[in-house]
Amino acid sequence: MKLYLMRHGDAEPFSPNDAGRALTPTGRGAVASKARLLPEIDQMTVSPYLRALQSADILIEQGLNVKHRQVDDRVTPDCSLEPIIDDILRADLPNQLVVAHNPLLSRLARHLAGDEARGVNLGTAQVACLEADEFLPGCATLLWVK
Repeated sequence: MKLYLMRHGDAEPFSPNDAGRALTPTGRGAVASKARLLPEIDQMTVSPYLRALQSADILIEQGLNVKHRQVDDRVTPDCSLEPIIDDILRADLPNQLVVAHNPLLSRLARHLAGDEARGVNLGTAQVACLEADEFLPGCATLLWVK
């Protein structure tokens, strides 16, 4: 199984609340350029924050085929890893994508891939690809970050 972790594109620096920050034009372009890196996705899990929702929409607009898309309140910047690992990643699906934020995504990559991902710190619109038979702590292989 493969897990793709994508951080949203560059967002506005200011908004009345963090969840409402929209993508900048640069952020939109960077996200669009990443759609070609991804295969057909069985399940896409997206943060409810505007910049992540916009990033997910752009991927789909660029032709990414997604069988199932869900918005999940548990994939926000500082949320706990356990619900993601225990609930979201337990699905036996060949390709999953999480579109969310840091520090969450970088923490998740390091947790799943251990020392192999020690230096991972996803920048905006970056994607990490991990592979495992089952997504348990330290059991994944970090294939690439782009």
